Formats: sequence, structure tokens, C-alpha cells
Amino acid sequence: MQFARKQRRQPVINIISLIDILVVLLIFYIATTVFKKSEPKIILKVPESSLAKSADTAPPSIIYVTADSKLFFDDAPIEPEKLGDLLKSKMATNSNFKVAMKADTKAPFGLIIKVMDAAHVAGIANLDTFANPTKPVGDSGP
Repeated sequence: MQFARKQRRQPVINIISLIDILVVLLIFYIATTVFKKSEPKIILKVPESSLAKSADTAPPSIIYVTADSKLFFDDAPIEPEKLGDLLKSKMATNSNFKVAMKADTKAPFGLIIKVMDAAHVAGIANLDTFANPTKPVGDSGP
């Protein structure tokens, strides 16, 4: 006796749900990496101040002054003599250009003065600086 064979269905892989998952993962990775502002891989111990406050505006470009007398503009190392020209060109291209200085507590004071002079030559009247707020006496919080 011969039995009739049924036609086997070809297996179907539903990739629509896989594409949905991949799109969600892609959006997650884009959202978490785009908002990171890069900083050079230098270690600074910022001085403390009782008058320090946080800024609510857009983050400025940052000039880093290290304890070993190195100078960085955002991520790139720069010579102190070229900083004034760089700041002038940035101010010429963007009138809303903002810059701040982040210096180590053991950074040479002469180099900090050179940075301030370069900002003054470029037409930047107030060079913002970074400081950590000090804890009030008797405060045992984190």
C-alpha cells in the first residue's frame, strides 16, 4: 500500500521582529554615545572654592593646564604661544564662542597667566575657570 505524501512546507523565518529589535538597539547605542563630550586622558586635581557654582549654559571649549606644564585645547595639545592666535580665529568665526580654563592645583602659575593673557588678546574679557565646591564645616555628606 502506498500512502500519499504531503508536501512539506518550507520553513519561514520571520525577520521583521529581528529588525525591530536591532533598530531599538541601534537607537539605544546612538543615544548613549552621541551626548558624551570627549576630554583628553589627563588627570587634573581641580582646586576647591566656596563660591563655585555650576553653569547652566552650553558647555564651552576647555583649555586644560596640567601639573607638568602641558596645555590642551579641548582634546589637542597646543603650545602656549599659539593659543592666542587660535582663540582669535575661533572668536572671528563664531561671535558666541565661549572658552573656560581647567587647571590642576599644581599647575605653574606662569602658564595660567599665559593662558589668561592669550584669552585677553583674543578679546575674551572673562575667562571662566573650573573649581570644586568645598564642603561646609561639619558637613558629613558625600
